[in-house]
Amino acid sequence: MSRATLGPLTVSRVGGEPQIVRRSAEPVSRLKLGLLLHGTAVVSQSGRQVLLEPEQMALYDPTLPYEIRLEQRWSFLVLTFPRNGLSLPTNIVRLAMRQAHPFRQGPGAVLAGFAAAALRQCGLDGACATRLGEAGLHLIAGALATTKPGDGTATADSQRQQVLEYARKHLSEADLTHDRVAAAYRMAPRTLHRLFEHEPHTVTEYIRLQRLEAAHRDLVDPMLSHLSIARVAAHWQFGSQAHFTRAFQARFGAAPSTVRTTSRSSDSPRSGS
Repeated sequence: MSRATLGPLTVSRVGGEPQIVRRSAEPVSRLKLGLLLHGTAVVSQSGRQVLLEPEQMALYDPTLPYEIRLEQRWSFLVLTFPRNGLSLPTNIVRLAMRQAHPFRQGPGAVLAGFAAAALRQCGLDGACATRLGEAGLHLIAGALATTKPGDGTATADSQRQQVLEYARKHLSEADLTHDRVAAAYRMAPRTLHRLFEHEPHTVTEYIRLQRLEAAHRDLVDPMLSHLSIARVAAHWQFGSQAHFTRAFQARFGAAPSTVRTTSRSSDSPRSGS
């Protein structure tokens, strides 16, 4: 077993003999994406089964019990990440769990190459690891976003995906609001609200959370250590540093100053024998 931690993303390689793996529910809200390299596998969860052949991958939810039946000698790349890290509509994630996804070519092949390369590297940490992990989350989203609903929800899912991408592109702009996003897609604010009423976050909440993530990324980046916390907060449109500190601590469990100090310690040169 080998393992690499890249900020929000963990990449592991596991292998073994034929066996059945059963796991009870975990309390942490995260997802796993298993990329089967060798052998065959059946992933069972919530009454559904996904059969995997080599160079296919399956998405599953560790907050629910699951079983993986592994045939022959087998090896997996397993990517573990926060459930809210994909920025994909809930329906796309739900549908992605129902089927196998190839990684022989296309977006899946790029993702598999990234995961394998991450495991070959040593000593990745701090801001570099975090940025690579965020890039990995975008690759996962790209590989799963090709999931096509078989019913009338396809148009709504496409609209939600476009809205989330628009919000990410304009996060640092002061006038990025629910109403502006609605106007960008020529819909009434109430219509945009209905589009996201069954999603984990409203558009306004999503913008706020993504701005906090961006501020966290800047605070741990040694290239931006010359910027004050107040300036980082202002860049991501937090007008009050006190408000920013409260929101940041609620999201990450530590104050901005603590996160910055800790990141500086981890990025400092290490002595060795």
